[in-house]
Amino acid sequence: MVEPVMKWGCCQLTDQTEEFLQCDRCKKAFHYKCLALDLSRELTAWTCPICISKTPNVNNNDNTPVRFNLNITVRNNKRPALQSPSDPSPAPITENGIRAIIEDVIGNQMETLLGKFTLTMRTMLNNELKSMREEIKDIRDSVSFISLQYEDILKESKEDKQKIKGLQEQNESMLSTMNDMSTRLNNLEQQTRASNLEIQCVPQKKNENIIDIVMKLGKIINTEVKKEEIFHCTRVMKSNNNSNRPKSIIVQFSTPRLRDSFLAASINFNKSKCITEKLNTLHLGFEGEKSPIYVTEHLSPANKILHSATRIKAKEKGYKHVWVRGGRIYVRKNDFTEFILIRNTGSLNKIV
Repeated sequence: MVEPVMKWGCCQLTDQTEEFLQCDRCKKAFHYKCLALDLSRELTAWTCPICISKTPNVNNNDNTPVRFNLNITVRNNKRPALQSPSDPSPAPITENGIRAIIEDVIGNQMETLLGKFTLTMRTMLNNELKSMREEIKDIRDSVSFISLQYEDILKESKEDKQKIKGLQEQNESMLSTMNDMSTRLNNLEQQTRASNLEIQCVPQKKNENIIDIVMKLGKIINTEVKKEEIFHCTRVMKSNNNSNRPKSIIVQFSTPRLRDSFLAASINFNKSKCITEKLNTLHLGFEGEKSPIYVTEHLSPANKILHSATRIKAKEKGYKHVWVRGGRIYVRKNDFTEFILIRNTGSLNKIV
């Protein structure tokens, strides 16, 4: 036997797997979700909204018929007496009666349409709300996932900041250590030059005897130097290859005391002479144009760079004196001011 097809009065899904109700009158099925009913509520007898809207109102006391039918005779409002004879002629249809019938029909139709509209809207809203709930659930899951990821990022960022802070502290400590080691290395390098002098601007010739030049220079400044007191003597490469100045002569004496005596004698010789008569190439017997000769301490590369920077800065600020003693660099603005010791490039800020 073929089972009758289920008629549905709500949505078009006809899904019998979900809970549904059947109307006792029209026998149409309605999903619980479409009706927005509580699933835990048990109903023994149930009438759908459409059938309820079609039910006449029993509280209406007027005699308005439910449907308009031309074959129906409308009675007068006044009920005849029990003993009165029957009126064989039917009552005429009045304008008010027709209006009442039309209003009743329109009202019933409106109630039916309202019930269908309510049911349709409820079904649509339930479907939309279902999709919105699913989207909200997906959004909530996404937000939870992003929140966990954000917490992990914050944790990693905090750890990275601590690592960076540790590396910065380590870097500062290493820089301080390197600066200290650089200073110590420069001091040691300068100490190895304690017996050395640098003679600058001496003309260079082939087959020259540098030791004889140094010994002759010692006689000129009244400091006799013996050949055996000179341990080493040579010319060194120029720091600037584009310079026209000849290579400097580096002399290593037997003792730092002899070096200091030779340097002091050259300074005293220049003090006692005018500018044109200060130590120059003519004193050493070089022919040609007269050019000055300078006798200075043999500075380490770092001190030589610092000395050059100090002279430039002192010239810009109008300082009168810049000199070197024992590998240390000093400046003085004039004859009446205190000297300033230039230890490193940071000390150049003292020249104001």
